[in-house]
Amino acid sequence: MAVIYTKRFALRPITEDDAPVFARLCNDETIARNTARIPHPYTIENAVAFTRYAVSAVAEKHEYHFAVCEDDEIIGRCGVMRDNDDWEIGYWVAAAARGNGVATEIAGATTQFAIEALQAKIVTAGYFFDNPASAKVLEKLGFRATGESREIFSLGRDCTVETPQMTLRATDFLRPEAVRINTAR
Repeated sequence: MAVIYTKRFALRPITEDDAPVFARLCNDETIARNTARIPHPYTIENAVAFTRYAVSAVAEKHEYHFAVCEDDEIIGRCGVMRDNDDWEIGYWVAAAARGNGVATEIAGATTQFAIEALQAKIVTAGYFFDNPASAKVLEKLGFRATGESREIFSLGRDCTVETPQMTLRATDFLRPEAVRINTAR
């Protein structure tokens, strides 16, 4: 599995040993409200189930989950999953690390991984309609609105949420500076 290095962060594969850290970081109502798969409250049992799933999904090569690390400390999560013939990115950033361009840097690196390592021709993403900050992150990377929305169930909200869709063609991607993908095993 790849390790991605950006200017400030290492994006490494998630392991089952990461469960306690994810339990602490994901027990954040903002993260839960802005993602589909994170309930609130978030328990150690949720984190154990997630880390096990992340490891198996990577082994099956239909999803790739990364722990975002700054000085070996996890500050977020990003990943890419198969969406029919395309690949969809997703990310969240821990409360203490928000507002410093982390989301843009890791979303860019994840997009680059999808294009270069997975040969994605199109990368997709969605954001909950009431999370314009995520839309701005995607726009900075060159994603464009499709004009379509999906109704996606959010475990954190316990309801469906309108999710505008965005896409980026590989040919339109502006490669971020200082991103290195190490696929050596």
